[in-house]
Amino acid sequence: MAEQAWIVAAPGNEAPYLLEWIAHYRALGFAGVVLFTSGSEDGTDRMAARLAELGHVRHVPLDLKEGRDPLRYGLRDVLPVLSELGADWAMAVDVDEYLSIRTGAGDLESLLIEIGPADAISVCRKPFGSGWRRGLPEGSVCEAYTLCADEDERGRMITRGIKTLFRPGKVNRLAPHRPYFDDGPGNVTWVDAGGQAMPSKFFEGQWAAHDGFSHRLARLHYYAVPSPEAFILRRGVPQKKNHRKALLDDWGKLDVNGAEDTAMEADIARAAPVLEALREDAALAELEQAGRAWHEARMAELLQDGKIAELCAEMTNATRAETKKAERKVRTKDTVRTAPRGGGGTYMPPPVRPVRFDVQAVAEGESRAVLHGGFHKTATTYIQKLLEDNEAWLGGKSVYVVPHQKLRKHVTFPSQLDAFRQLKIHRRTKFSEDELQGFSEAFFAEPLALRPKRMILSDENIPGLPGHCVTSGALYQYRKTFFQCFAKRIPLPVTDAFFAVRNYADFFASSYVEYLRAATATTSGKMITPEEMRRNVLATLPSWQAVFADFAAVFPETRIHVWRFEDFRALRDEVLGLFCGDGVDVARLKDKKEAKTRQTASRRAVEEMVLISELEGAGAMSERSKEVQDRFPLNEENGRFDPWSAAERAHLNRLYERDWEAIRNDPRLSVLEP
Repeated sequence: MAEQAWIVAAPGNEAPYLLEWIAHYRALGFAGVVLFTSGSEDGTDRMAARLAELGHVRHVPLDLKEGRDPLRYGLRDVLPVLSELGADWAMAVDVDEYLSIRTGAGDLESLLIEIGPADAISVCRKPFGSGWRRGLPEGSVCEAYTLCADEDERGRMITRGIKTLFRPGKVNRLAPHRPYFDDGPGNVTWVDAGGQAMPSKFFEGQWAAHDGFSHRLARLHYYAVPSPEAFILRRGVPQKKNHRKALLDDWGKLDVNGAEDTAMEADIARAAPVLEALREDAALAELEQAGRAWHEARMAELLQDGKIAELCAEMTNATRAETKKAERKVRTKDTVRTAPRGGGGTYMPPPVRPVRFDVQAVAEGESRAVLHGGFHKTATTYIQKLLEDNEAWLGGKSVYVVPHQKLRKHVTFPSQLDAFRQLKIHRRTKFSEDELQGFSEAFFAEPLALRPKRMILSDENIPGLPGHCVTSGALYQYRKTFFQCFAKRIPLPVTDAFFAVRNYADFFASSYVEYLRAATATTSGKMITPEEMRRNVLATLPSWQAVFADFAAVFPETRIHVWRFEDFRALRDEVLGLFCGDGVDVARLKDKKEAKTRQTASRRAVEEMVLISELEGAGAMSERSKEVQDRFPLNEENGRFDPWSAAERAHLNRLYERDWEAIRNDPRLSVLEP
């Protein structure tokens, strides 16, 4: 082959696998390998140095702090190295990735001839499972491991990662999966492993195979899970519960043994003489054996820890991935759940629980309701918790606080399912009018019998969900129908309603975070991106006053109290006094400390969750949401999520101020201000 191609890698502790891997790529037709190392415990760095002396690799030692990724740091400096080597092509891969070429003689030259003129060729991983092996694999990795994912299986992002063979002269920087080019699609020919042009969006940063990606000419065999012990050595011993879960999740995605692929037989035969020649060097052979001994000893040491032994046993379970899928499928139409969130199945309100404290009955007249309708991210949770923490004391004042979660399960959510039916929006659960009325009557039976003077109903979901806001750009797009269906289920007069409004920029930013967090394992498709939300909001022009107009139309006899979230600290006692009514000294409400408040997600966490949604789907994002938020907490480095430009935020603030002025002048509304 006239043109030279080089592999780029940054192995850690890979001594048992390194020579076979080097031999494979040399036999394919690669001129050599650029190896970045940053110290190792098993002698991999010394093997790299010896391979460099023999002319098989260019060894670049790095002096990095512990925890730094050698590959990412190496890729920053590799372009000058490739230029010095005269490389026409290069490809960054890991030591557990073996290129399998499916055309001509099965070598690199055949692939390049078949592809034709190109600047970059991406190849998709194909995961090979452990085959239920334990410990350090014997013999050839490619020969021992033939059980794998089905050829057309579209697994999670980690199993669909691409690696890219590229011309260094067209590139300005490198990432582990793909290069970034000086020019755009019009001047760069970037194709998949079938010769098809890569979609233009990949020039902006994608790194996993798209739906139409072709594997016709090549595939990257991915031997990430030779055994539980080997996988733990590569990934690191999990120190925390969430690390253990992440390791198990990745193992479940990668340990796929449902099909068989023996296509590497020809590659094994071609690489055998190269591998034999490498092992004829006494120094290399000794280093390889010493590396194997280190791995065997380290694995034995790991298994002395009962927790690690238990973890390895769990990972060995050959049906783990299938079990996980089966668990999801169990959530069918025959499954009944009693929580509004959770996804799958049909919904049924849980049994009504009795009131566990005394309530002073009203001396004369009938009970009246006051309604706290939210909205989201306006201190609603604080008010709910404060009132519910003091429910027994308030009961003695003839004020009955309906727990907001119970109201949601028995009244709000069933009424919303009724609203969706009226709106002709499909939901699996459908209730008849008699059923809905029965839920309401059963729920309110005891509170009504207790005859409190005032019954506080609170649920920020009454007008809708954050997702209804961010996906439409409107403030609770189904709100009027939701209000109407909810109103039918309230068996006593609503004298007062309470709402706090918030500036639009912060409200929609916070609602977007809640929208991401609300996804479940059964959420299909993808979440909308922050950019899509921005377009929706700016095209719709939200209006709090329009929300109140709809509420007033449904509750025409109700006094509507409104304040700005930004003023709540100054108005706290006044607001609570209106909630609780005359004769209640709100200064005596005990403000218990929150056990642990949930922070809003950081900018970096939101970016990561959106990326997972784009590449793997919303269900996968929901499974990793907590782990991502824990990994990227809200701090100075990770930043606060704010999707708005300065000009957009200023525009939304002007709308908010204009809307607030209209609210202040609306005779239907009672405005609270400091």
